[in-house]
Amino acid sequence: MDSWIVSFRYLEQQLPNLLAAGGITVEAALLGAVLAVFWGLILTIPRMSAHPVPRHLAAGYIAVMRYTPLLVQVYLLYFGLPSIGVTLSALGCGVLALTLQHGAFLSEIFRGAILAVPEGQWLGGRSIGLRSAQVATRIILPQAFFKAMAPLGNQLIFLAKDTSLLAAIGVAELTLTGKMIAERSAGTAGVFVAISVIYLIITTVMGIGARLIEHLMRPKE
Repeated sequence: MDSWIVSFRYLEQQLPNLLAAGGITVEAALLGAVLAVFWGLILTIPRMSAHPVPRHLAAGYIAVMRYTPLLVQVYLLYFGLPSIGVTLSALGCGVLALTLQHGAFLSEIFRGAILAVPEGQWLGGRSIGLRSAQVATRIILPQAFFKAMAPLGNQLIFLAKDTSLLAAIGVAELTLTGKMIAERSAGTAGVFVAISVIYLIITTVMGIGARLIEHLMRPKE
């Protein structure tokens, strides 16, 4: 019993360090999420192109990103970029890896959402004199974005959890900080329970935010 009390007190002392590390996790997750959404939207353009060359190039890139482990991609960027003269911080490499992989997943989500909009919406837009770009931006994309919200929110939650892999290159985020704290105490289980709770709070807030946006975007009947 005494050992549990000592472990709890030690964990209480280390809570500010865990919360500070949680802030780095949130920073990486938010940066990665914003950049991944933009990258996913950009990838969707060649992925849905009528021309085979950009379409196949985008499909090949997406396949590589989706079918190789994120941890390997993190290592490749962290150790490979300096060899070509590009220097990024460990956090920068981690956010870039999150962006490149999750952007590929999001591109497929966006593509599926666009394809889910009935073809009649295109025909209806053209019938009232709108150009293709206008039909896309005013009619198709708003509907597609609503259809994409649920899987988009899920994917961004996966991205937030994947920030734990940044510990492998020395980013002092939540997992690495917790591991270092655990190594200095006997209360290993308690430390990782605390880490799990902080991750749960972060991902729950993200999930609630995604559902709120989805609710606000729901078409009025």
